[in-house]
Amino acid sequence: KRKCPEKRKRRTKTKSKTVEIKVLEKSQYPAALYLIRETFDKFVAPFYTDEGVETFKARFSSPEDFDDAVVYGAFDENGELAGVLIAVNDLAHIVAFYVKEKFQKRGVGKALFERLSDDSNNSYVTVNASPYAVEIYRKLGFIEAGETEDRDGIVFTPMMKALYGVTNG
Repeated sequence: KRKCPEKRKRRTKTKSKTVEIKVLEKSQYPAALYLIRETFDKFVAPFYTDEGVETFKARFSSPEDFDDAVVYGAFDENGELAGVLIAVNDLAHIVAFYVKEKFQKRGVGKALFERLSDDSNNSYVTVNASPYAVEIYRKLGFIEAGETEDRDGIVFTPMMKALYGVTNG
């Protein structure tokens, strides 16, 4: 039987350093929100219209936006928040997955996703990937699950990944 996500912490060796992946407490949500918005502005917003940027910022405007989600954080050895992954629907859908620029390409995102995979009891996980993130999700083993869409200025490609020995495509 799997442990509740809130009960476990994990240290993971990444390409450069060790990160600790844990479920964030509500008091840590403002830092997660800041990381999400800062990383979004730099890497994702350029792909969106002004309407899309405003839609995104409205969805991630308050720590209360995370109340029905599991919020994972990756921390470096100095306690700095390096990345955030937010999942809903019993860990079946990723709604936010951001790694701070200086920690990108160091295995932080992979460690966050592996923690979600370990905690999930689902046979698959889905995400609506931004144009910037499609290739990143492919590297994690996701496949496209539909055509690219534009909803309220948010451009995304539905993607999915089978978990627990079920093969993708």
